[in-house]
Amino acid sequence: MSATDNTTSTLDLRIPLSEWIRPSQAFGNQQSSGGSGALPDDYLLPALQIACSLADQICKTKDESGQLQLPTPGTDWIDSIVVITDGAPSPPSASAADGDLSNGIRVEILPTLFFDTTDSNNLGRARNGGILFSLGIVFYELFSGGERPAEMKPKQIIEGDNFEVSQGQTGTRELLESLETLPFGQGDGTIDLEGVDIDDFDLFTSHDLQDEYNDIWGSDEIDVCSLQGQNPRKKESTSIDNIMHAVTVEPLKAKGVPGPLCDLIANMMDIADGKLGGEDGYRAMSDVRDDLQLMLDKPSIYLFDQDMGRLSTTGLQFGGTLFGRNAELYTIIDSYRRSAVGESESVIISGKSGTGKSLLAVEVGKYVISNGGILLTGKFDQLQQGKPFSALASAFNQFCEALVDNDDLAPMKQKLAHQVDCVLGGDAYHLTKLMPKLSIILGLNFSCSNHDEDCANAQKRLQWLMCKFVQVLSTSFAAPVTLFLDDLQWADSASIAAVNQLLLAGGLTSQEGHFFFLGCYREGDTGSGVTYDKIIPSVNVKLDCMDEETLNTMVSETLCLSPRLTRTLSSVIYHKTKGNPLFVTRLMMSLCKDGLLRPSLRQRRWEWDKEKILRQKLPDDVAEFLSHTIEALPDDLKATLRVLSCFGASVNSAFIKALERALGRNLLNGIGAAVAEGLLDKIDDQYRFSHDRIQEAAYNMMNVFERCEFHFRCGMALASLEDEEGGFIFTAVTQLNFAGPEAVEDERQYAIIANHNLRAGKKAMEVSHFEAAYIYFDNGITFLRKEHWEEHYALSLELFNLAAKCALANGDIDSLKLLSQQVLKKAQSFEDTLNVMYCMTCSLSYSSKLPESIEKSLDILSQLGIDLQGRESSMEVCVKETRDLLSSYTYDELLNIRRMTDSTMIMAMKFLSKLMTGMAQTTPESAPRVAQQIIQLSLDHGMSPVSPLGFVHFGSYSAKLGDISGGYNYVKLARSLLDKFGSKENAGEIICIGTQVVSYLEPLQATVEYHDEGYAAGMASGDIFQAAMNIMTRYVSSFCAGVKLQTTREIVDEGIEFMRERKIVIFLLELQGFRHYLLKLMGIDEELKQVSAEEENILATNYNAMKVQLFQKSYISFMFRSYDDSKAYAEKYFACIAKASIANLIVAHSFNAFYIGLISFWVARNSGDGEQWYERGNKFKLALGKWAETSQWTFENKWYLLEAEEAFCKGKFDDAKVYYEKAVKSAKNHKFVHEEALAYELAAYFYLAIGEVSNATEHCLLAHDRYQEWGAIGKCANLFKFIGDIMNGCVDSSPAHSLAVANAMHEVQSDLAHLLSEDSNLNAEARKRRVEDRSSENQSPRDQPRSSIK
Repeated sequence: MSATDNTTSTLDLRIPLSEWIRPSQAFGNQQSSGGSGALPDDYLLPALQIACSLADQICKTKDESGQLQLPTPGTDWIDSIVVITDGAPSPPSASAADGDLSNGIRVEILPTLFFDTTDSNNLGRARNGGILFSLGIVFYELFSGGERPAEMKPKQIIEGDNFEVSQGQTGTRELLESLETLPFGQGDGTIDLEGVDIDDFDLFTSHDLQDEYNDIWGSDEIDVCSLQGQNPRKKESTSIDNIMHAVTVEPLKAKGVPGPLCDLIANMMDIADGKLGGEDGYRAMSDVRDDLQLMLDKPSIYLFDQDMGRLSTTGLQFGGTLFGRNAELYTIIDSYRRSAVGESESVIISGKSGTGKSLLAVEVGKYVISNGGILLTGKFDQLQQGKPFSALASAFNQFCEALVDNDDLAPMKQKLAHQVDCVLGGDAYHLTKLMPKLSIILGLNFSCSNHDEDCANAQKRLQWLMCKFVQVLSTSFAAPVTLFLDDLQWADSASIAAVNQLLLAGGLTSQEGHFFFLGCYREGDTGSGVTYDKIIPSVNVKLDCMDEETLNTMVSETLCLSPRLTRTLSSVIYHKTKGNPLFVTRLMMSLCKDGLLRPSLRQRRWEWDKEKILRQKLPDDVAEFLSHTIEALPDDLKATLRVLSCFGASVNSAFIKALERALGRNLLNGIGAAVAEGLLDKIDDQYRFSHDRIQEAAYNMMNVFERCEFHFRCGMALASLEDEEGGFIFTAVTQLNFAGPEAVEDERQYAIIANHNLRAGKKAMEVSHFEAAYIYFDNGITFLRKEHWEEHYALSLELFNLAAKCALANGDIDSLKLLSQQVLKKAQSFEDTLNVMYCMTCSLSYSSKLPESIEKSLDILSQLGIDLQGRESSMEVCVKETRDLLSSYTYDELLNIRRMTDSTMIMAMKFLSKLMTGMAQTTPESAPRVAQQIIQLSLDHGMSPVSPLGFVHFGSYSAKLGDISGGYNYVKLARSLLDKFGSKENAGEIICIGTQVVSYLEPLQATVEYHDEGYAAGMASGDIFQAAMNIMTRYVSSFCAGVKLQTTREIVDEGIEFMRERKIVIFLLELQGFRHYLLKLMGIDEELKQVSAEEENILATNYNAMKVQLFQKSYISFMFRSYDDSKAYAEKYFACIAKASIANLIVAHSFNAFYIGLISFWVARNSGDGEQWYERGNKFKLALGKWAETSQWTFENKWYLLEAEEAFCKGKFDDAKVYYEKAVKSAKNHKFVHEEALAYELAAYFYLAIGEVSNATEHCLLAHDRYQEWGAIGKCANLFKFIGDIMNGCVDSSPAHSLAVANAMHEVQSDLAHLLSEDSNLNAEARKRRVEDRSSENQSPRDQPRSSIK
């Protein structure tokens, strides 16, 4: 039995090692990873596993009592070793799969090999490395195919200074058959070394024995006292005089055994003066075991021979392996996995320069791709910050380019094109400006389209389009999208905002696609002022420098040498570099170049001169080290690096060729040399500095004046080149701006450079990057000379106007004021000031100065001949005048009016648009007059992008006054004009206003989806307020349509997140209040969020916001039957109505009218001033009746229920019964489950009041069923309480019927018990049928609601 802890199964095959070994002549020409003539893998790898198992057992073998066992040194170990396999055949066949170790090969050492460690003579046998030497002999035989070293005599045992020849050795197989299991506890003494491995065995007390043992195991000690009393386990031998010999491994190399394995065996048997010697010689068995394990785990690095001849030519090579970052890698991968199935997440990798941030990101990218994900990669650059969305554009465009260039992906390309067209339509044009290759995929020609409309916020439009594109990518390819952006410290705020929008959109619409963001941020650089904490992070991963052990692993794998051999070199490198990975790689390359680290053809491994390396004086900072490295390069190579460093971290071949033409010099030769030096990497068509620090070191070699001169020369040369895509214009102008006006050599060049900046700024605006555009315009203004208004008026006016527009988009009001003042002062006509005045007017409205904005707009319009001041008239008069104005035009004539071309009138229409928006919030009674003026100008001067807005508002005003059908026609006209003229500037508002008119004609349920279209249009135009309006109307419509409360809750939660992110406080307040009451209906108690001082001020001063809040409180009080609260809040609501009028017809009007009408009738029955409340209720009933004439589907049930409540008030109980049943049926037929429930509930209260308690109970239970179907569990609980109160006689009915209620309590209790009994046949459906049977009218179910507005 072996002296190991391993147990063996009865199915295991036990084979003597001597029989397992395959003779070398049987190897033949079998396949080998080591090349021609090498040992075949099907033998080499299992044999290596046996060797590793042997070394491991010697390190760990203990007997049953936990005593450490030592094998007797000798040359015949092979006869005492058994190979155990999991049912595999003995020895490995030539047909075995390469490297297949699945048979679980392991070994046992027979107990006869272990000696009595209590006898000092026995310990002497182990002196001078006898155990290592003995195992080396076994390895020699194992890998040679059974041959022994030529230096060894047959069957020798190493003992002390002599060899003993064993007498009468029994063969191993005979031993296996004849030996009984020897108990490890034999002997009088004990060895108590529990928990100690052989390499930690350091308990010698005898100095003589200590010295002997140190030669074997290092500084280990053995407690001699604990080694007494053990009986010997080897047979007696006779001594012969001999010593251990150094053994050559050349025969092994000749047999094809890999060089590193030969070196391992040689280092185990490196004998000098009778002792183990040599610098590389082993001192501990654990080192042997660890090296063998590395050969098994990473054979390509540690087992097979390296091509030292090639390395002597190419020099040191780094493979891009990640060292010591497994924990960080798994953290990021876990975050990615979460994002792939849930909401979007982001990870920011931060750390100092050179700590391996980008390399870690590359490993994550490999994982993403290997798991079927989509990976987009981009890199920000300090010297390319002027290029709009440089990193984002590169990431998306490269992905599109890969689709275009790969013919195998043609089906996916077609699918993507189809999906983009379906989701984005013509708006995809704006994305093609950012990613030109997308236009090839789409195959669309946008040249004939008009894309010059004034976008309220084109940057937000682009953000939204990018979000939709990512969703399309994810859904089209059925894979999560990962965006990796490097060097975030150089990112512009617009790009960061776009990333945040992608994360936010992914969080809100994760069901439509999955998005993951990964970024790298270098600490210690201020960059553009953007810090990574401005990105919405899920996980932050911080990288530090490597510790010494990790660095040694890196050096070991790079040099393909055991970690024990590289430790001396790693220690020196660590203390020189402090573990900075970049510093380590550059230092090792420098040492290789200087010959201090070199490949040895003789030893076939790397070697180094430790002492010379130690004497080298190196800078402490990696940047300084790189500067010294570049300084030592040839002059022509330094010049090439300086040129490239001026253009950032990377350039492509096309740009290099253009630069060569522009500068008239050859660069590619120097670039090739830089690649050979490892300073540049060539990746496909890109040349990239190996690290940003190298680029920075090359750039800093030039002084300020040299940089200025070079930037100017390159910029002027590049600007003169023709480039179809316009890509060089950004690079050229950025170079000129780096140089500055001081570099200009000719006075005429000032205006030329200003014009170049104008071109670049316009292109930046095309991709909605207003920050970059503003910088270009501002630089262009800087290049203008003192008399520029007189000498270059048109250029100056355009630069100032566009700079003002960008300042407005960026929220830079101070710059906007300064620019506007200059234009107002220098403009040659009033018309030339309109652009900046429009920007100033917009800034006033954005900053909540609506009255001032309105006043300024009215004044400007007056100067344009459009006088709206003093033309006060009622909405009725204004609508009539506009209807008369349009009466002479047919629908087709209006649709075919020419397009407006007068630039002054176009600006006037913009002012009118802003004026109408402002007046709708402050003086809604004046808004119809503005709509009338828009229509008048459209008829006189042609249709503009603002014209559909005027028509849709006019249609809404007409509908509000009662002409719903006529208003509906103008809504359809507005939609048609919107489609015809292709302008999306006001599409979100047009859809929002128009759809609410449509809801008064068509089934409400069918119109809800239109607000999704309106939201998309608002986002596509960059108008967040338009998008927010559609979100608000969508939730109101969903609730009114009886959508299940859980679905409505999800809509509201998304809306709250949207409003909070964009700081739309008024809508946020409304949604938060609605959510609170929605949850109450669902049975979830949640405290209403405390309002801030700003929000409190809005509620106190904004009457529309106040009206919404008061209605919400009235509604929820009514639903939970709180009479006093309902009355109090309704009183306040009526007081607020007069101050919070809205000119347009909106969905909320009908919703409010319905519930305030119900409250009014309820109060009228129970209040002393019942007549006033009755009149209020009747007014709302008449309004619902009028609306029911145009949309029976939506309003009929509401009108019936108000009729029932009115009849209840007037004591017409028979009429009330009929109307309650009609309200129930109508609500059911028209799919308003919540209002069907309400009709049942109010009918229950009615029946209770007139003493029909059984009917009351029955209707109450039916109401409960419908509320439960709606999802109003909280309301269900409220109803059960009411039912309980009926049973207990606690309900306070009207005085006239209280006696009847009291007399019927016994009947109520028995009836209710019967209804709720398990044996009752009156389930919910039966109860419903009983009530329906009472109805005198039979209405057939109608089709599902459908709409025709589209």
